[in-house]
Amino acid sequence: MRYVVGYGADKRSKEAVRLAVALAQAFHAELEIVYVVRSGDPFSTAYPPVGDISPVVRREAVSWLKDAEALVPDSVVARSHVRTAQSIAEGLVSAVQEFDAGLLVVGAAAGKYAVKFSVGPVVDALLHRAPVPVAMAPRGYRATEPITRLYAGVGARRGAQQILRESQQAVERGGQELVLLNFLPLDQVADEPEAAVAATDAMLREAARELPAEHRVSVHVATGKNIRRTVADMDWAPGSVLFVGSSRLAQHRQIFLGTTAARVLRHLPVPMIILPAAADPTGDVS
Repeated sequence: MRYVVGYGADKRSKEAVRLAVALAQAFHAELEIVYVVRSGDPFSTAYPPVGDISPVVRREAVSWLKDAEALVPDSVVARSHVRTAQSIAEGLVSAVQEFDAGLLVVGAAAGKYAVKFSVGPVVDALLHRAPVPVAMAPRGYRATEPITRLYAGVGARRGAQQILRESQQAVERGGQELVLLNFLPLDQVADEPEAAVAATDAMLREAARELPAEHRVSVHVATGKNIRRTVADMDWAPGSVLFVGSSRLAQHRQIFLGTTAARVLRHLPVPMIILPAAADPTGDVS
């Protein structure tokens, strides 16, 4: 199993490397750390004209990647690479294909410190084009705890089967505890809150029964007056990661971050892994 890590020699990139190391240790993977140099556009004119500086950037990138390698302990196999592409997102997607990687790891974009995740242009492009799950490190991520718990975001719409399948495979590989989780902000509940919580809990328990009995599986309905409080009031266990699926608008084997997941992402204090939509022979999208 290989994971590609997008590196850009900044603070967010270092957080991505820390997350990639934690995931590699948890799920027995090797890392391919990739710095993408953007190639010049022959149809654009730079002012002042400076010519093609990509060879200079490539030389600097080799030095920057050594800083990334220094964050990786001896227990994890890691290799670093410089690739050239017209965009960073294109280069990272190509690297995923080149190394037959099962996961792409990136950091949050720069932004307000109060927001744990900021989705900048590069990550936004990846979330629409990546053919594999994308793992995102929250701002300030230090990876001080090993990954011991996976939260799988399970909703009532189509796609729950994919989340269950992917999370089951993950815990089989790493032995983590699995928690089936549903976010239930009360400002979006039309019925009595107690009835809505009970119905959601029953839905999660029904999903849990589909998993093999030998797995450590529990269920949790997270509630709050709105989505921000629902996420913030969760007692997130140290060493947690949240799995979520793509929106129904996603194309097959691509990622499209849904409205709820995007709102959760702004306040989430733990890493998130977004799964691409599964190919469905019926032509529907999970």
